[in-house]
Amino acid sequence: MATIHFNHQAISALKPPPKRIELFDEHTKGLGLRITPSGTKTFFYRYRINGKIRRFTIGQFDGVSLKQARDEISRLRVKVLDGNDPQAERQSKKNTQELQTFSDLADEFKEKYIPTLRANTQKEYKRIIDKELVPAIGKFPISKVTKNEIIELLDKKAYKDNSPTMANRMRARLSRIFTFGMERGLAEVNPVQLTSTYKQGESKRDRYYTEQEIRTLWEFFEDWGEPTQSVLEMLLICGQRKTETMKMRWADIQGDVWTIPASLAKNKQPHDVPLSKMALEVLEKMKKLNGDKEYVFTSPKNSKAPLDSLSRVRQTIKNTTEVSDFRPHDLRRTVATYMAKLGVERTVLGKILNHKGLAGDGQVTAIYDRHSYMGEKREALNLWSSNLRKILDEENDKIIVG
Repeated sequence: MATIHFNHQAISALKPPPKRIELFDEHTKGLGLRITPSGTKTFFYRYRINGKIRRFTIGQFDGVSLKQARDEISRLRVKVLDGNDPQAERQSKKNTQELQTFSDLADEFKEKYIPTLRANTQKEYKRIIDKELVPAIGKFPISKVTKNEIIELLDKKAYKDNSPTMANRMRARLSRIFTFGMERGLAEVNPVQLTSTYKQGESKRDRYYTEQEIRTLWEFFEDWGEPTQSVLEMLLICGQRKTETMKMRWADIQGDVWTIPASLAKNKQPHDVPLSKMALEVLEKMKKLNGDKEYVFTSPKNSKAPLDSLSRVRQTIKNTTEVSDFRPHDLRRTVATYMAKLGVERTVLGKILNHKGLAGDGQVTAIYDRHSYMGEKREALNLWSSNLRKILDEENDKIIVG
């Protein structure tokens, strides 16, 4: 029985085999991954009951995330220890599936899944389910809610009602509901995976993330493998450019200051970034993983090179969350927007972002002022870090009024 350490990146990198194979997670007992020659990857639970080995299909990766698969196995393991056979229960439910409607599935979702979410997220989920989804497809048997029905529903919202943003939110909620149904044997497939998101038509120059979107993205980041997880977190904490951040070296960090070398900086001048406590916590986490390497965010494929792309995680975020227009660069704009709302002066903001236009620098001034704003930059980044923590805290509904 072949075992590997499961993480998102490792599973994504697995190539289609000549014939179907099964791999098992070193971390979670019983968690298996079935891979077919077509490239389909499916999580399942392998367990023993009444002296027999059984397999319970959880769902396809990455419609079902690794975290969701592990959580489901924790739930199933309790059933087995109590003497119940999850696969037998699934078959029994399947026999009556035609009698269960989408409304029934939505009710179970609201009862068992929504209470695990933050308070604000719970309200938004319930509102979309009750106002948008159930009235349109609630009476359909679960197995009859197909790609065509979903496209018709979402197209109406996006085009007839001229609300592509809401269409994308509805799509994200539908996808999570069907994944929940698959986990519990109430749905065989997630038809939402076969649909696309809608362009939201927002100005690229103006796009920044709302507090709810920040919480959604952060939760997604924490479910992704390293070092991508920490790169994305650092982009939202420090507001620096993507390439500069991915190429961060341990040699560039002295105490609580990260110096972006001139060779990487856009203006070809060294740029000092004071590190908040939140940023230092990310670095402490990476020190345990890559402390003996040159780069903080070392490539999983080459231990002597930095991570060089965020394209796959960007696409996954766009396809599986309500932030369907996600771009890593918008994290930088988000930091700038919130710091401005917090009262950070334009010049200081420009110094933090190393943006000559905002800072009002000429070439000579830029060199002369390299260190002169360190106190102001440190204060501003600590202020943003504190506010970011509050945004991520479920008990804080509104931090900034702008």
